[in-house]
Amino acid sequence: MITVIPILFILIALGIILEVISLRRNPDEVEADCVLSTGFTEPGEPFTMQTIVTNKNIIPVSFIAVREILPPASKLPESIIYRTKLSGVYTRKVSRLRGYQRKKLIMETSIDKRGVHVFAGEYLDFGDFLGFREVTKVTSYEQEIVVYPKKIENQELTVALAKFTGDIAAKRHLIRDPIVTVGCREYTGREPMKEIHWLKSAGRGELVVREFDYNRQISVSVILNIEGQNFLDKEGLDECCSMARTVCETLVESGAVIKFFTNSVLEGKGNKSAWKCVVSSGHTGELLEGLGRVTAYFYNSMEKLLDYSIRESDFDSAFILIMPAEDKRGKQAIDRLRRSNGGEALLLQEVRTSEETA
Repeated sequence: MITVIPILFILIALGIILEVISLRRNPDEVEADCVLSTGFTEPGEPFTMQTIVTNKNIIPVSFIAVREILPPASKLPESIIYRTKLSGVYTRKVSRLRGYQRKKLIMETSIDKRGVHVFAGEYLDFGDFLGFREVTKVTSYEQEIVVYPKKIENQELTVALAKFTGDIAAKRHLIRDPIVTVGCREYTGREPMKEIHWLKSAGRGELVVREFDYNRQISVSVILNIEGQNFLDKEGLDECCSMARTVCETLVESGAVIKFFTNSVLEGKGNKSAWKCVVSSGHTGELLEGLGRVTAYFYNSMEKLLDYSIRESDFDSAFILIMPAEDKRGKQAIDRLRRSNGGEALLLQEVRTSEETA
C-alpha cells in the first residue's frame, strides 16, 4: 500500500503535466488530408477514400473527429455517421492518435451519376489529453473524381450505327485509295493516264497500270452540340454524353478512327473554344474524361462548332451529330455536314435517330 500511493501520485502528476502540455498544443500539429484510390471511374464502380490524420506531437490525441463533405450522389457504408443536405453528404469519422502517429481511415464508396464530384474537408475536431476540452480547426483539402457516362444498350442505336458504317465502307470501296501499290496489271484503256507505271511499261514493252490496295481506316467525326440544352434537364445532358460514348466506342471496335468535337465548357478544363480529341483502339481515356466533364454551358454556337469540325476533319470523313432533343435545327445542320464533303452523315437526338445520307 505504501508503494502504491507514490506510484498513483506520480501517474496523477504525469497526467496533469501532459494535460497542461496538450492544452498548449499548436493546432497545426494535428493534420488531416484525403486521398482517393482513383481520379476516374465507371458509374457505380466502388473506389476507396482514405482520410489521413497525423499527430506531429509526442502527446497522444485521445479524441479526433474528421468532418468532411462528400458529393450528394455518394453511396456510403452503414457504419459511417452522416447527414444529407442539398450541398452534399456531411460525414464524421472518429478516432484517436498516439504520439507521432499517422493513421488512415479507409472507406469504400461509389457514385452512379456522371460528372465531376468533389470530396472536401470541412473541420477537424480534437481534444486535449484528458478529453476536457475540444479544439476545432478548419481543413481545406479537396479531391475530385470524374465519373464517366454510362454506355447505352439500345437496339435502335445499334442498328443505325451498323447501317451507317456499312454505307461508309461501301462508298469508300468504290474509290481506290492510292496509298499502297500491290502490283501491276495490263492497261485496258479505261484507266486514267496517271495510273500508268511508265518504268514497268518500258521493261515489259507494253502499257501496265498500278494496282492499289484499299487500306485507309474509316474516319468519323463525332460532334456533340450543347447549345440548346435545357440547363434543368440534367438527365438529357447525361443521355447525350452516354450516346456519344456508345457511338465512339462502337465505331472504334469496328476499326474506325474518331475525331470528337464539342462546344461544351468542360468542368475543370477551362477550355474557351471547342474541345477536340482523337479516339482510337486502346486510346479512349481522354474521351471518357472529357464526357465526364461536359456541362450545359457552351462557348461557341453550333454554327461555329460545325465550322471548326469540318475544318479539322479528314477530307473523306463521315459525320455524326449528337444534340439535344429540344433543338429543332438538326436537319439543317446535318445537310450542311453532308454538303461539306459529300460523305455520310447521321443525326442522333437522345436515343431517337434520324439519318441523312448523300
